[in-house]
Amino acid sequence: MPQYYNILFCTDFSEHANTAFLYAFDLAKKYDTFIHMLNVVTPLDPCGTLKQENGNGGGISEEDTLEDLTQQAIGALKVSYGSTLKANDIENYKVIVKIGTPDVEIIQYAKQNGIDIIILGALGRPEAERMTRVRTAANVSKFAPCQVVVIQNRREDD
Repeated sequence: MPQYYNILFCTDFSEHANTAFLYAFDLAKKYDTFIHMLNVVTPLDPCGTLKQENGNGGGISEEDTLEDLTQQAIGALKVSYGSTLKANDIENYKVIVKIGTPDVEIIQYAKQNGIDIIILGALGRPEAERMTRVRTAANVSKFAPCQVVVIQNRREDD
């Protein structure tokens, strides 16, 4: 049976990610281990920039917008998952928000932080969408330096 010291839970706050959190939470309790909770903020257009206006005819800078999104993600991680950990007396965790492409950021973080297992939710997309988008779970599973657990909820139509 493997021993886990560092668990990386990755979330996009979807239903699948919330289910993956329960798995990560159970492992953290079982092994009394450190849990890293990661969300990746993705720029909105393919060039990596955010284009928004501030309502006064002026633009909002990309840095301000990314900072706002980062702060919102940190708050959401603390509320959605951190509160559950604290309520169960689990203090060994940290909240991380990165900006970039999810699969790349997840793999880099795992390599740089000695992660033993990555736990993330799979977004069950229709086949047509799978052909046109990068599949984060598939890429992480293929290139991660450690074990990867991908959680997908049962579909309603199954």
